Amino acid sequence: MSLRAPFFLCSAFLSACIGVRNVEPGWLNPDAGSQAGDDDNGGNGGVEEVEVDEGCDEDDIDRTGGFAIEGSVYDIDLDDIPADPESLCAYALDPTPVLTGGDPIFMAGSQVCPNGDYVVTGLNDPPSIGMFISIDDCEGNDDTVMRSATGVDFEDVDGLRAGDAYTGFRAYLINNDFAAAISADLTNFDDDAQETGFMAGFVRDINENPVAGATVACGGCVSFYYMDADGDDGLFSTGGDLNTQTDAEAMSMFVAPRAPIFTYGASDGGAHTWESQLFGSLPGYASFLLFNAI
Repeated sequence: MSLRAPFFLCSAFLSACIGVRNVEPGWLNPDAGSQAGDDDNGGNGGVEEVEVDEGCDEDDIDRTGGFAIEGSVYDIDLDDIPADPESLCAYALDPTPVLTGGDPIFMAGSQVCPNGDYVVTGLNDPPSIGMFISIDDCEGNDDTVMRSATGVDFEDVDGLRAGDAYTGFRAYLINNDFAAAISADLTNFDDDAQETGFMAGFVRDINENPVAGATVACGGCVSFYYMDADGDDGLFSTGGDLNTQTDAEAMSMFVAPRAPIFTYGASDGGAHTWESQLFGSLPGYASFLLFNAI
């Protein structure tokens, strides 16, 4: 998700942007509460307001009410589908209220299938800042994963109509054990990153292969931690020193706890070029920023 145009024309504090977005699209239930049940913080359309579809048997999938986003769920720790995919649900989120301090809007939901695939249908009027596919434990199930949010570019869903689908989209997931390990290894960050939320991501080449030796920056707005393939001396350090760049053997993954909504860029000295992206973390979420070279 890049949160792209028209937002690069806006001020750093985003106040100049609010009037140009469709903040009440056709699918929004104006009577819905926020995820936390608190309309005062700007959120609406909580998970309790979303009917979760089965979405595994094609005969059960209703494609008449809007377009679909479908793909697979990938557990970073397991390097595979989640351990218990059937206990998880996939949600499409509109992050628009987050820009003014609210909660994301839950647009639609579907159960994750036994093979780790998902199909979220009934989507209309995608927000121009992009969307998220969020993976979480379904309501009433045990807490096994950190709620995730992988960004979907507006350009990939713009113009889709009922019956259309954006396919092959990988939604990233961090299970609770791995999330706890990440939080514990964030040197100089004293809070619980699972509670505050963190931004994670990958720096990749034009073929979506991981790139070594890249760095991510936002003008000093937050600290970045770069994962390496040897976790024995810490996920983000080597020989006691924090890593300073991406490691291709660790998927070129980086983490930024409590990352503000800001413009982020990636660089590797000119070998590749990446577009800057407006992004940030959400409280309680692992949000994933994907830098794919152009």
